[in-house]
Amino acid sequence: MGGRPFIEDPGMDTFDGFDLTSLKVDQAYLKVTSNNSQDLYFYTLSGDCYGCPAEHRLNITADRENITLSTKYPWTFIVSETYQEFLPLENASTICGRNDTRLGEFGVYEFSIYDKENWCDFKPLKESVFEYGALVIAFAVYTGIAVLYALLSTAYKRGMLSYFTAKGTKDSQIALAMEASGTEAENKPPPRQRLKSLDTFRGISIVIMIFVNYGAGQYWFMEHATWNGLQVADLVFPWFMWIMGVCIPMGLRSAIRRKTPKTKIFLRILKRSIKLFVLGIILNSLGGWNDLERYRVPGVLQRFGICYLVVSTIALIFSPQEPPQYQSNTGIIMSDVIQILPQWVVHIMIVIVHTVITFVLPVPGCPTGYLGPGGIDLMVDGEGLPDCIGGAAGEVDRFILTSAHLYQNPTAKHVYHAGAFDPEGVLGSLTSIFQVFLGLQAGMTLQAFKSHRSRISRWLVWGVITGIIGACLCSASMNNGVIPLNKNLWSLSFVMVTSCFAFFLLSACYVLVDIIGVWTGAPFFQAGMNSIFLYVGHNVAYNLFPWHYKIGSMNTHLSLLAETLWGTTLWVLTGLYLFHKNKFYTV
Repeated sequence: MGGRPFIEDPGMDTFDGFDLTSLKVDQAYLKVTSNNSQDLYFYTLSGDCYGCPAEHRLNITADRENITLSTKYPWTFIVSETYQEFLPLENASTICGRNDTRLGEFGVYEFSIYDKENWCDFKPLKESVFEYGALVIAFAVYTGIAVLYALLSTAYKRGMLSYFTAKGTKDSQIALAMEASGTEAENKPPPRQRLKSLDTFRGISIVIMIFVNYGAGQYWFMEHATWNGLQVADLVFPWFMWIMGVCIPMGLRSAIRRKTPKTKIFLRILKRSIKLFVLGIILNSLGGWNDLERYRVPGVLQRFGICYLVVSTIALIFSPQEPPQYQSNTGIIMSDVIQILPQWVVHIMIVIVHTVITFVLPVPGCPTGYLGPGGIDLMVDGEGLPDCIGGAAGEVDRFILTSAHLYQNPTAKHVYHAGAFDPEGVLGSLTSIFQVFLGLQAGMTLQAFKSHRSRISRWLVWGVITGIIGACLCSASMNNGVIPLNKNLWSLSFVMVTSCFAFFLLSACYVLVDIIGVWTGAPFFQAGMNSIFLYVGHNVAYNLFPWHYKIGSMNTHLSLLAETLWGTTLWVLTGLYLFHKNKFYTV
C-alpha cells in the first residue's frame, strides 16, 4: 500500500471499484461485506454525537454494500438482527460491533461480517493521506515571510540610523542645540500613546474570524463545535466582545473629563448601538436571504449593539465625575474593582436572571433545565425532539422571534437532527453582556493602575480566577459539569473560559508590544484599527473574486487552505493599506 503522502492526493482515480475523485475532504469509503445467512442491519454512531443512539445505515442483504463516512471523528459500528431507525446503545441487540474506529482521509476500509460465531473484522484496504501537510507548509511559508520581513526591517533601520549618525539631520541638529542650551521644555508632559496591544488583540480576533469564516481549509478543529466543546472558531466572537468591554472605560472617562453631559454621552452610546444593530440586520440579507417572512433577526453585530448599549449605559450611570481616591492599602490594591462594585452587583443580577430562566423555565415537551441539542439526543417512542434544542434558550427565541426568524442551520442540525436555533439569540445575550463587563473590568485596571507590573499581575489573576470558575462549572470536560462549555448557548462556563484566554492573550500582547517592544503588533495591529471595516467587507465579499476562487474540484485541504489564506491575506493587506493611508472606519 505504500506510505502516506505528505501532501493530500488520493494517488489514483479508482481503487477496488471506488471512485476516489468523488470523495471530498475528510471523507473515506467503507465497504461492508457479509457471508452471514441472516438479514442483518448495519448501524453507525459518530463520536461527534454525544449520548446519541446509533443510526441505521444499511440493510445487509447482499455480499457487499458501500458507504461514504466522515473522517473527522471516530465511529462506532454495530450489526444487529433488529431494525430501528435509531438504535439506543443500552437496548441494542447486537451481533457484533466495533467502538472508537478512526478512519483516515481518502482511505478505503472494509468491515466484514462472518457467519461463524457472529464475528466481525475491520481492516484498511487503502492507506489514508496525511491531511495536515498543508498546515505544515502554510506555517513554514508565513513564518519565512515574517522572519524575512523582520530581517529586512532591522537592516533598513540600522542602515538609516548609521546614515543619520554620520551625516546628521536638521531635526537632530536642532535637538542637540536645544539640549545644549537647556531650552527644551522639560516640564512638558510626553504625549499619551495609544496602547497598541489593544488593537493588536482586536486584530488577532478579526484575522482569525476571517480565516475561519472563509473555511479554515475545512479542518474540523478550526470550525465551531457541534454543540458542547471549544474549538478555534469559538474563540474569536467572545474575544471581540471582551475587547469591546476593555475600551468602554477609556471612552467614558475621556467624555466625562471633557464635562460632556451624561445625557449626551448616552445618546452617543444609543446611536452607536443602533448603527451596529441595523448594520447586522442588513448583513443578514447577504446571499439573497431577504424574505421578510423568514428573515433572520439576531446576528453578530446585533449582539454587539445590544451588549454595548447595556454595559456602557450601566457604566455611565455609576461613573463619578472624578475617580475616587483611596487611602487604605486594601482600597488602593482593589481600587479597580471597588470603583465598579455597583456595576458588579447589577451584572451578577443579570447572570442570576439568566441562570434562573435557563434551569426553571418550563419548555413544553422537553425536560426542564435541559441544555442539550434536542433531536436524537432526546428520544421519545423512537422519535427525536428537534424543538427541544437549547432548552429554555430555544423556547425564549421561539416565543419572542418565532422559529421562522431564527438561524435555520445550526451546527447541531445535521448531527443531532435538531431544529432551528440561533446562536446569537435573546437569552445568550445576557451572558454576553457579562462577558463584555469582564472586559470592562480589564479596562478599569488600565485606568486605575499605571505601572506595567500592576496591570499584568491583575490580568493574570483575573485569568486564573475566570479559568478556575469555568473549569468547575463544566468539570473541566466537554460534555459534563453543571453548565457545559457551549458557544451556541453562550453558557456561563463558556464566558469564563474564553475570558480566561482573553486575559492571558491581552497580557502577552501588552508585554510583547507595549512593554518590551519586541513586536510592533503588525500586521494585526493595523487590522485591529479597522476591524469593523474588515468584518463587514469580508462578509460582503465572501463569494467574490479575488477573495474567493475555484480551480478544479478543490477537494483537498491543501487547495482549500490556499484559497482561505489567499482571501485572509488580502484583507490583512487591506488593513495595512488603510493604516498607511491614515484611513480608519468605525460606527
